[in-house]
Amino acid sequence: MKKIYKRFTRLACRFDDAEDSTGFDKHPFHLDYENGVYREAELVKLIRGALPHFALTPDEYERLKKDDDIDEMYRTAFKRISEAKKNKKGDYGELLLFLILKSFYKNERFVTKVKLRSSTKEQIKGFDCAHFVAADDGSIEIWLGEVKFYKSFSGAVSDVLDEIQMHIDGAYLKAEFSILAPNIEYNKDVVVPDQLVEFLDGSISLDKAKIVIPALVTYDCIDIVKHKQCGDEFALAFKKHFEDRFKTINKRALDVPDNIKIFFILLPLQDVTKIKDSLEKMEELYR
Repeated sequence: MKKIYKRFTRLACRFDDAEDSTGFDKHPFHLDYENGVYREAELVKLIRGALPHFALTPDEYERLKKDDDIDEMYRTAFKRISEAKKNKKGDYGELLLFLILKSFYKNERFVTKVKLRSSTKEQIKGFDCAHFVAADDGSIEIWLGEVKFYKSFSGAVSDVLDEIQMHIDGAYLKAEFSILAPNIEYNKDVVVPDQLVEFLDGSISLDKAKIVIPALVTYDCIDIVKHKQCGDEFALAFKKHFEDRFKTINKRALDVPDNIKIFFILLPLQDVTKIKDSLEKMEELYR
């Protein structure tokens, strides 16, 4: 595991005490505390550290790493980040999802979607990531993520569910696959299964594809400042906190085909705007 992903597993923690037995699966996460402070400053550093892995293809990353030109690596990576204002920009939410999937779910990316953008004036079209998981029996899952890097939980849930409903339409999925197929990245570290290629190029029916949609939702949480560590009081409070959020998600229903699985990743933050401000200042240094 690359050090950046191991560091992220030391910063973010899965919260498994909240109970829920209906609707979509939910995977709540939270950050750790240090000296009584929720570790959002460290999150910003990790997002910065992961940027080249997110924005560059594996071949590009290895070439620039071999040249030992870190500044050029970051300049190239930042050139692929949208120039939109922070409240209109989805890139860092997509990068956060990338970090979570690589760190906790052990899947592999097969297309660097941020590279497909024709202009930094535009947002990434379609799903927010293109990953896969290959099982020991040879079967694969295609992971197509959605992200809402928001301050409002209810707004994030509403918007992400609306997008998912639109994106799981068969015609939309086939169009997405047709874009991904010619952009598959082959590199020495990841073996892309033939079956994945055959799903994307239409050789195998879309109905037979196992598709997983992780939906990352961030939001401001006032409960964070009431605690100084992830102890018993934190666990008790956040059990209720997450169960209340689960109820909001469970109020919505989607018409989902049998071969598609959707689950939510919840990440409460103390101040989403402050995080975005820090990321924007960091970006300005490389522009």
